[in-house]
Amino acid sequence: MKHSFLAALSLPQDVVSGETLLTFIGKHTVKIENYRSILIYTDEKIRIQAKRYKVNVVGKRLCIRYYDKDEMEICGKIEAVNFE
Repeated sequence: MKHSFLAALSLPQDVVSGETLLTFIGKHTVKIENYRSILIYTDEKIRIQAKRYKVNVVGKRLCIRYYDKDEMEICGKIEAVNFE
């Protein structure tokens, strides 16, 4: 019944489930939405706590351009993104 109700509202699945969204803008910027906290922040690794897992962004000269309670933007030379 819950799925029928949500389908009727035409809400995107990520909004309904609270999934973390990653949007890449080229290879130098990633926007992360629906995260919980920043666990590690160095110029070579940024680890983010998401709802169900951790997101690791690895690269060179990484920085968090901006963040608020819902989203952040990481820039630098992004070499890899993985999940734990």
